Amino acid sequence: MMRAFFIDKDAVAHWIRHLARSHTVYFPQRAGQSGFRFKPVGETTEIQFDRYHPTLSPPGKKLTPAEEPLFRYRKRGDEAPELVPILDRSPRILAGVRPCDLKGIHLMDQVNREGHGDPHYLTRRTHSTLMAHDCLQPCDAACFCDAVGSLGWRENADIFLTSIDDHILIEVQTPAGETLIQGMDFPVCQEVASVKARAEAQRAKPFGRQFHADLARIPTLIANQWHAPVWEKHVEACFSCGSCNLVCPTCYCFDVHDDFDLTDINAGQRTRTWDGCMLPRFAEVAGGHNFRSNPAARQRHRVKRKFEYLTERFAEGSFCTGCGRCGRQCTTGIDIFDIVNDLIDHAEANS
Repeated sequence: MMRAFFIDKDAVAHWIRHLARSHTVYFPQRAGQSGFRFKPVGETTEIQFDRYHPTLSPPGKKLTPAEEPLFRYRKRGDEAPELVPILDRSPRILAGVRPCDLKGIHLMDQVNREGHGDPHYLTRRTHSTLMAHDCLQPCDAACFCDAVGSLGWRENADIFLTSIDDHILIEVQTPAGETLIQGMDFPVCQEVASVKARAEAQRAKPFGRQFHADLARIPTLIANQWHAPVWEKHVEACFSCGSCNLVCPTCYCFDVHDDFDLTDINAGQRTRTWDGCMLPRFAEVAGGHNFRSNPAARQRHRVKRKFEYLTERFAEGSFCTGCGRCGRQCTTGIDIFDIVNDLIDHAEANS
């Protein structure tokens, strides 16, 4: 940690609106009657931290738009095609990011830095500053962030905020966070440990829903449940709409297509769009063969990605952040938390 300040909440709201005069700042704001979205902050935007409800889409999706052009191309005669990458270098601040979504961005950083890396994601990430906010109470009955190790996550935050009564502790964690403080006459906090201890005393215990087994045991338990009846049970009401994929902070599958310029067949653009493993044709390949045509097989693949495949590949405890969005947004109430608990119970009963 570099520096810390302790100021009243109204001053923090004023500071965020001040930043929005010179930066694009996204903050959770009401959308419709009950939903919230990360939207650009304006002069009259309400900045409040206490009445938090998870946004429909996680803030990490600002780094991977639903549709984005990757590059333009042009072919001249027999020469190799000329490719011109399209990279978004516009600076942005994601403010009010909760620990579950902060961890989601951390996991996507690991995915997109692997191998050659994804220049489109990484360029946006380089030009993004993260201002996170701690959770001392569960956002609602759907969250299970503590059960998957997301509660209190702060590793990749540039600035970390903690609300305590009518004040907020501002912890600057990186040089990028320091630039956001420049010019602000905030009182320096000399008793950070004491203030954080007061906050920790206010944190709910237990925090949200808990699994029937420790997180460290879950990958092994799930690995042995390939033929469990649990998979069929939890897709009986599934429409295969893919909503669970689209709102997940760690789903990143995509498709690509080329758009030819009808006035010049030697030029065009390649674009990628979100895809989802719960969609019926996701696993369809050339010749029309679909190797996951059964919705239960798609559900199994999705759950194993979150709790087995990706956790082993990246040495992370879980690729589910426990935000609860998939269960919250599912039109028939299918909840990955319930699926995992049923798998644990089935494994324990048959051990």
